[in-house]
Amino acid sequence: MARRARAESTVRPIEHLSLVDRVTDELRRAVLVGDIQPGSAVSIVELCEQFDVSHIPVREALRRLESEGIVSLRPGRSALVASLSLEDLDDIYRLRRTIEGDLAVEAVKEMTPERLDDAEQALDYYVGIEREPAALAAAHHAYHASLLADVMGAMDRRVLELLWHAADRYLHLLMAELDSAPETQEGRIDEHRHLLELARAGKAEEFRDAWVAHLDASAEELRAALRRRPAEDAD
Repeated sequence: MARRARAESTVRPIEHLSLVDRVTDELRRAVLVGDIQPGSAVSIVELCEQFDVSHIPVREALRRLESEGIVSLRPGRSALVASLSLEDLDDIYRLRRTIEGDLAVEAVKEMTPERLDDAEQALDYYVGIEREPAALAAAHHAYHASLLADVMGAMDRRVLELLWHAADRYLHLLMAELDSAPETQEGRIDEHRHLLELARAGKAEEFRDAWVAHLDASAEELRAALRRRPAEDAD
């Protein structure tokens, strides 16, 4: 009887989890595209009214975003959206280079035709998707994840998803210029195609070097965009 009672107390209804997921995704999207600005306070009461839900899924969504470094919960009924900073950006990409670079070498060694097909489909989707921050970020990370899928452990995936979401907060800074010109858009797409070609050719070291170079280029573009922000908006 005790075992059954413990199981009942730890399993939450699917409907509740699904609602929390939707609130989390929408809040993350709002921060990503700049609808909710870095450094601003958000009221839990107002969020409940906007989403037409109780405070429970809103608080849980904010806790998830706090674990990603996107917000910090404050005493009372509000949360503060984390500011953007060059230091945090550098930390994010330093960790990504370390983790993804190591995984990239192993991924090529374990690459299968099926995995390459999955990656090609993910790339096609990324190429064709609307250049909107939330959708673009999701498609971009789906492509990267498809190449690393066979060598990512559960902890690798958990840590990388946190880093990817943290990096996405900076993406909206580039949206006015990122992929706005055909040559810029094609250049970034070519970088991703080159990764797939190296993986298909089994060139593990070159694949890792190209992967890290891609991260470095993205980080530098984001640094430049962050430096161009008006002084009153910058951290």
